[in-house]
Amino acid sequence: PLHDGAVIIADNRIVAGSCVMPLSASGILTKSPERQMGLRHRAALGTSEATDAITVVVSEETGSISIAHNGRMIRRLDSERLENILLAFYRPADGSNSRLRISDWLRSLFTGNPRIN
Repeated sequence: PLHDGAVIIADNRIVAGSCVMPLSASGILTKSPERQMGLRHRAALGTSEATDAITVVVSEETGSISIAHNGRMIRRLDSERLENILLAFYRPADGSNSRLRISDWLRSLFTGNPRIN
């Protein structure tokens, strides 16, 4: 049931699944080399253009990870770089040095006990 569409996470909870997201209308993905990106990437970019969301997309063909925010996309991220980017967005404002293990955080979303350590 959750293999198609987006999963929406809000307040450290999965609030919806199999969601259809808005496609990018910017035209940026029709230019080389981005024109090779498909519907999944267009939806991730479109969502970041239309909302304040941070979108993470995994290519079905290559498995490469991309992240989009405010209509900009960073492609071909490894797990460490993705973690660093997400930490930059979600690090506590008090400056504490908490660490986020992405796999632990994602697992916690499904078990109902989300937290950032």
